[in-house]
Amino acid sequence: MRRKKTKHASALLLLMTLSLGLVIFYIAGCVVVSDNALVVSGSKDQEVQRRVAACGPVSDLGGSDQAMAGINPEDFSILSWNSHRGSDKAWGRELVSVGGEADIILLQEAALESMLDNQLELFANEWLMATAFHYDEKEIGILSAARVPAQTYCATREQEPLIRIPKIALAVTYPLAGLQTRLLVVNIHLVNFTFTTDAVQHQIDALQDIIRNHQGPVVVAGDFNTWNSDRETLVNQKMTDLGLQAVVFQPDNRVEFFNHKVDNVFYRGLLVKKSSSHLVSSSDHNPLEVHFTLAEPPRST
Repeated sequence: MRRKKTKHASALLLLMTLSLGLVIFYIAGCVVVSDNALVVSGSKDQEVQRRVAACGPVSDLGGSDQAMAGINPEDFSILSWNSHRGSDKAWGRELVSVGGEADIILLQEAALESMLDNQLELFANEWLMATAFHYDEKEIGILSAARVPAQTYCATREQEPLIRIPKIALAVTYPLAGLQTRLLVVNIHLVNFTFTTDAVQHQIDALQDIIRNHQGPVVVAGDFNTWNSDRETLVNQKMTDLGLQAVVFQPDNRVEFFNHKVDNVFYRGLLVKKSSSHLVSSSDHNPLEVHFTLAEPPRST
């Protein structure tokens, strides 16, 4: 019992230390927080548009438009990775190595800068960046890139209770080739610096109508910051309530914080063909790769 208390106290001490450090950066003016849920859209290395795209209280990002060109519903892959702002020199090389063939790439802690632009030009034709804050003249947030244009998208924000810097979720629908249904992909970075699960629950609740109402396959992936049992239980229960199940990774090289996996991929209306988590040196998280197929064989229309 004493051992558990010591471990818990160490976790809280680390959390407080990290929070204090980020607060100092924020106060010093290094971090500038956007006022709204700003989403930047781009094609290859060119920025196309900037607009506020906040998710409404009740949203349905599904659709009935037939898409002759789109993601192959019989075989597509998603890569999800907290890239640690791409600050390591090897990051660009490892992104191409592990994600060069992916149909959809989901980055948390993405930094919109020239290196990322160059990598996106190689394999992801269309991208969306939901900005959380500006740091050192870089936009930091979450980025969803794909080989096909998004059809609809919106973003939610939840402020960290201690440091007041938002965490972001980006909900995007993509066309499935030849089908009238769309694929909903939610890229999420959950609140981290808090001692309770209230903000975590609020952040997930802001997305539940979008996920529940979507009439088609769904993927929810990202950095869930499930570094303790309470957080992990809450996230798993919320995903189960929405009809999603967790991907089982083989091999499972996902990083652990306080003996808990923090990155995950949940899905609905799909089958997993194969999955893996790659060992890398350029981030404090390891990227997750999942290959999916539609649960029901696609019918031509």
